[in-house]
Order: sequence, then C-alpha cells, then structure tokens
Amino acid sequence: MTFESLYIKSFGKLKGKKIVFADGVNIIEGANESGKSTLCEFIQFIFYGLPSEEKLRYISWDTSLASGSMIVRVKGNRYRIEREVVRTVNEDGKPVFQEKCGIYDAETNMIRFKSRSPGEVFFGVSHSVFESTAYIRQTATAGLKRTELGNEAENILFSGNERLNTEQALVKLNSARAELLNEGAESGKIYKLTEKKKLIDGRLQDAQHQGTDIISLEGSHRVLTEKASRLQKRAKELDDELTEYTCYRIKQTHLDRQREWEKMKQAEAELLKKKNPIDHENIDVSDPAYIGMLEQKQRDLNGIVARHADAKKDLQETVDKITRLNEKISVFVGPNAQDAEQRDLMIQKMESNKKKLDRCNLISIIFAICAAISIVLTLIFRNYDNLPDLVKYLSVTLCLLFGTAAAYVYFMKKHDYDIEIETICQQVHCNSYEEFKELINASSEDASYMSALYASRDQKNQRLNELSNEWDSLCSEIIAVLQDANFRILENAPASLSNALEECRKLQAEVQAIERRAIEHRNKAEEADNRLSEYDEKTQQEAIAMNFDDRAMEAFDLPAKKQERDVLNENLQIHLNRIHNIEVELSALRATGADPTEIAEEVAVLDHEIETLTQQWNAYKFAIEKLNTASGKLREGISPKLAKNASKLFSAMTEGKYDTIGLDTDFALSFSDGNTMRDAAFLSTGTNDLAYICLRIALIEMLYKRSVPPFLFDESFAHMDDKRMEKVLTLIYKYSQRNYQSILFTCHSREKEALKSIGAHKIISL
Repeated sequence: MTFESLYIKSFGKLKGKKIVFADGVNIIEGANESGKSTLCEFIQFIFYGLPSEEKLRYISWDTSLASGSMIVRVKGNRYRIEREVVRTVNEDGKPVFQEKCGIYDAETNMIRFKSRSPGEVFFGVSHSVFESTAYIRQTATAGLKRTELGNEAENILFSGNERLNTEQALVKLNSARAELLNEGAESGKIYKLTEKKKLIDGRLQDAQHQGTDIISLEGSHRVLTEKASRLQKRAKELDDELTEYTCYRIKQTHLDRQREWEKMKQAEAELLKKKNPIDHENIDVSDPAYIGMLEQKQRDLNGIVARHADAKKDLQETVDKITRLNEKISVFVGPNAQDAEQRDLMIQKMESNKKKLDRCNLISIIFAICAAISIVLTLIFRNYDNLPDLVKYLSVTLCLLFGTAAAYVYFMKKHDYDIEIETICQQVHCNSYEEFKELINASSEDASYMSALYASRDQKNQRLNELSNEWDSLCSEIIAVLQDANFRILENAPASLSNALEECRKLQAEVQAIERRAIEHRNKAEEADNRLSEYDEKTQQEAIAMNFDDRAMEAFDLPAKKQERDVLNENLQIHLNRIHNIEVELSALRATGADPTEIAEEVAVLDHEIETLTQQWNAYKFAIEKLNTASGKLREGISPKLAKNASKLFSAMTEGKYDTIGLDTDFALSFSDGNTMRDAAFLSTGTNDLAYICLRIALIEMLYKRSVPPFLFDESFAHMDDKRMEKVLTLIYKYSQRNYQSILFTCHSREKEALKSIGAHKIISL
C-alpha cells in the first residue's frame, strides 16, 4: 500500500491540514508539540478508529468531532478512506459518540467494502498487530503487545483470520466434552477404557484420513493456484488496457487543448480585423463609445426636428390668430357711428351679464358652504340625545333650505346668464367670453394688442429660422462624421445616420459574438489544461507520443472495464486466501503425521465394549489435543523463521557484531554476540531499538498477506548514534526500492542530512 495524501479536517490540535506523500521515503519534520505524534495517531484513526479512552483526547472541543480522509493506492487501485467521530451529549449529560467510516473508489466515488473496517480490508490484521509492527515509536518496544501479537500471529497463519481464536475453540470443545462425561464420572472401568481409547482411536482416525486429506488439499491447491494465475494474467491485461485508455484520453485532451487555443487565436484575429475595418478607414465603428456618439447626434437631430416642428406650429397658430382677429374686427367695428353705438351697447350688456354670472357663482358657493355646515351640525346633533328635537329638526330644515337655494342659483340663474353671454359671442363669431374680450382689446384705437401679436409672430418666425440653421449645421456635422468613417451617404442626413447606426450595431453584434466565441474557446482550453494538470509532464509526453486505434478507444467501456478489474481482484484475493488457508492446513496435517499400522495393533487389543458415548467423548478429546499440538508447533515454527529474518537485518545493521537473534513464542528477544545468548535487557537503548525495528520488519513481511502498510517511524532513531541511524535509513531506502513506503517523523535535521547521501526522499514540514 502507498499513501498518496491525507486531509485532517479536525483531529486533536490539527485542523484543515493536507499532506501529500511521495512513493518512497518521506520525512515529516517539526518542532516538539507541533503535532507529529497526533498525525501518527490520525493515520491509525483512519484505519482502525479511536479506542474509547482516546476519543475525548482527539475530538476537538471547538468542532465536537474528529474527522478526515486519506487517499491510498493498493495494487493499482486508488481508494479514498473517510472517517468521522462526532461527540454529542445525551439526556443525562454524558458524552455520546457517533462514528461513520467509508471506503470509496477514488476514480468513480463509488463506495467499496461496505460496513468493513479499512484496517481489516487492506491489511488483514488487528489494531494491536498494526501498532506492534508498522507503527514504530521512539522506543521500538513501545506498543509491542507480545501476548496479543503472538495469539493473533498464530491465528493469522493457522486460519487466515486473526479474529478466530484457538483459545475460544478450546473452551467450546472442553464444554462439549463435559456434557458427555462430566468430572463426577471419571472413575471405574469405562473411564479407564475411554481414556485409553480416546488417544488410540483419535490417532488411528487421523492417520487413516490424513493421507486422503493431504491429497485432496494438494489437488485443491493446484486447481486454485492455476485459477489464481489466470486471474492475475487477466488482471494484468486489464491494468494495461486501462493504462492505455488513460494515455489515449490524455492525448485527446492535449489535442482538444491545441484545437481550442488555435480557434481562440483565429477568433482574436477576426476580432482585430472587425475592430479595424478597412471599409471604415480603420475606425472601430463597433466601439460602444463611437455608437454612443452617433446615437447622441441622432438624439440631437430628433430634438431639433421636434423643436422645429413645434416652432413652425406655434408660428402658424399666431398667424391664424391674427387672420381671424382681423376678420372679426372688420365685422365688429363696422363702417359707421350707428355700428359703434351698437357695439358699445353689446359690450355693456356683455359686461353686465358677466358680473351677474360671477355674482351667481359667489352666492351659490356661499349657499353650498352653509348647506355643508348644516349637514355637519345635523350629524353632530344626532349623537346628543338630550338636545331638544326642535333643534335637530331646525338643523335638517336649514340643510335642505341652503342646499335648495345653492342648486337654484347655480343651475337656474347661472344658466340664464350663460345663455345671454353665448348669444352675444355668436353675434361677433366668438366661442367664449375670453375671445370676446380679446376682440375688444384688438379693436381698441391704440392697436397695442395687435402690435404685440405681430411682434410675437416676427419672434416666432425668427426662432424658426434659427432652428432651421441649427438643423442644417447639425446635418452637415453628421455628414462629415459619416464621411470620415466612409459610410454611405443617402438622400438626407437622418437617413444616412440611421443607416450608419444600423451598420454599426450589426457590426457590434458580430464583434460581441466573436468575443463570446473567443472566451468559450479559451475556457475550453483552460479546462483541458486543468485536466492535464492531474498528470506529470513525463506521463503526458509519453501519452502524446503513443499511437492508438481510435475506433477501439472510442468503443472502450471504461466503467465496465473497471468493474471487471475490481471483480477480478476480489476473486483473486479470495483464491489467494483459500490457497493460504490450504497451505496452513497442509502444514498442520504434515506436522502431526503418524503410522496407522502401529496404531491399528493397539486398537485390536482394546475391549469392544466401549459404547458410542465413550467414542464421542474420545473424539472431543482428540480434537482438543490436535488443536493444542497444531498451535504449539505453529508458534514454534513461527519463532525460528522470524528470528532468522530479523537476525539477517540485525547483523547487517550492527556490522556482524550481533549475528543471532533469539525469539520465544511471545516474541521476547534475546541476542548472541557469537559466544553467549543474552536477554535484550542487556542491550543499550539504541541497540534495543534497532533489534526491535528488525523484528517488526520481519513480522510485517510474515503477517501482512493482503497489503503492506507504510512504515511509520515516530522519533524512532533518537537513541541511535549517527552511524547506526544511517544504516537504518539505508535499509529503509532499500525497502522503498521494493515499493515499501516509509514515513519518518522527527524534530531533528540529522535524518534529512543523512538521506541526502543515501537516496531520494521528500521533506514535509508541519
């Protein structure tokens, strides 16, 4: 397994922290209390969660949660592991913890291995085994739980499952045996015969069936091995196909990016040409400022046209008014004195009627006000029950009286005077009293009114001429502007300006369309750049140089291929687990072999009076013996192999000073300097750390059947001198060449300085 990156949302003192790892050796450096050990605990949290006693320690008081994710790579597959623990409080005020964990395909975001622990899925070992092997602290013996490690190592190698406990199996067998024959029945002939029969029958049955079992298991082993080989071959083919398809997509994205950049450049060239048109003397007539200038001139022109029309209309109205007054004056004045007398009488009568009409209006208003006051008083009096009814009736009577008087005056008397005034106006061809007064003023002897009208006509005529000149000047200015930009000149300036504006707006729309197209091509090119940024330069160059069958690549069903690969890998893992289980079972059977002929001679002398119950009781006894024997021999077989592997590493690290490591069944160390075996307590702290590091590496290579986690070294070299530290770092680097990732946490610089001369590594600062 390789860690690609991790993100800590909230864990202990660390928040919003992202770290990207290299494939080989990584050094995470930081001062004391900077969070290195917390980061180590976070990695264990991702795979195994938090023990109950650790939850409050690493759950933030600010966010009430411990949360984060990690992206890992296992056998060509990329997974994202997410885990979160949320702290709440129940009704009793006690903390309650809710935990969720998920494993996702990093490519498709589909959930994988639902409801299973990441440590169990990827490593196949418990948290205690992980702490005792891959997690190496400052003192290497720290976290090495010997008894638990011994039990789980036995279970892993014996059954392929660290959760199957041989001790629990023994308890169940003893319980079953007690049911058949309890402690109180262990006496007499039956007990003695059963004890003897138990041993002999068990050995005989085992010897007889052992050969058949071994042959059957070996056959199954061959079949499964062949199937696993075919599955591995097909999985390799699928990986190659997926890699080729990825390279094809990289190349297509690269070509798409080139095409989009080229289209963007073409659009920009076209845009430049549109904004500097030869037909318009290289003037950017699509510029909003230029179009705004033409629109302003059009508005100015429309304003002058409107004012010119208003002035012309006003002048015509004045001329028409003068003409009408002259006609009325000729009729109104008359040729003789008698006409003058009649005119004076008409004027006097008109003035009299007008005064009477004004008086009627005033009286009707007074009566209306009195009627309104009477109505208000009537409404007020209605709310007072203690007022005499006479007062109330009087207020109503006054209201009716004033209202009637106001209506009579306004509608009857006023109407009579209106008719008299209208009759007089019709005699002199006037439509109203105001026109009659105007006629009187016009017919006066000083003729001042008519002079004012003539002066007004001349002023309006002059204003009309000024507007005409302003119109002509603006039209000339517009034509000059249009000619500067080489626009077509029509029959008049307004038409030419409208035509030019239409052409400018059309060109502006074309420019805007080209700009949008250029932006679209740029965005697509940048999207392609972002997709390509996911791959390093070397991968891109190799993909671009490759040739592909385009038809086959376009028909490539990526989801189906990924699903097939995942199914293949799962089946392959199942086959490998079965093969491992068969190998363990074969080892156990071969370790307990016996000669069936000798056992049969002993069985012949036994009394056939032993009943079925006794035979069954013996079978349980045999099962207990077999399990104990297999367990003991398995542990005895584990220790020498581990000791041998650890000794090789330890001898190399100490330059042969200590060439042999001894290991008991609970993984307690002893060592030899070539003369005497001694307990590990006699070693210096640094040498002891080195010995247990070698043991942990040997354990990792033996116990991790599914995938090997990165080595985590948390200040593990503090007690070593520089020379031995360089030896260990060289060993770690060599393991990185075998695709073993290592992560070193340190507050010192000597590891970094030493690795400069050893090999490639990545420095990460907290």
